[in-house]
Amino acid sequence: MALLHSRRARLLSFVLDSSVALSWCFKDEQTPETVGVLSMAKTRAIFVPPIWHVEMSNILGMALRKGRLNKAEVLGAIGLFAALELHTDSTVRPTGPGTLVPLMQLHRLTAYDAAYLELALRLNLPLATLDKQLAAAASNAGVALILPSS
Repeated sequence: MALLHSRRARLLSFVLDSSVALSWCFKDEQTPETVGVLSMAKTRAIFVPPIWHVEMSNILGMALRKGRLNKAEVLGAIGLFAALELHTDSTVRPTGPGTLVPLMQLHRLTAYDAAYLELALRLNLPLATLDKQLAAAASNAGVALILPSS
């Protein structure tokens, strides 16, 4: 039964890029598609690389500093993310030459984007991203996309 539950959980899982998660924080960046991904995220296991937390903190902190979001909105975003079933993967070693650098070179990605692609490839999970270059790389690598690239 535990194995079945584990397989089912994997089928209901995906890798979440910061671009999609951040769209939930800014009303002017939300689309019906990203809101749909949020609905999915509330009922599925979500996998993120460690850099995800740094990216989220940086953008939320800068949005607060620049007045794009107020303190209540930032706290609301933090609460939203805390309520999701987020799994931070710590397997990849970004400084290791055999992990991200080949993906960066092959797909012309930053190390940040390569971390999302590597995770989706290794876990064999679909990827939710708004980043066109990352979406193209994922598609070329055979990774299913949650959002269509536009």
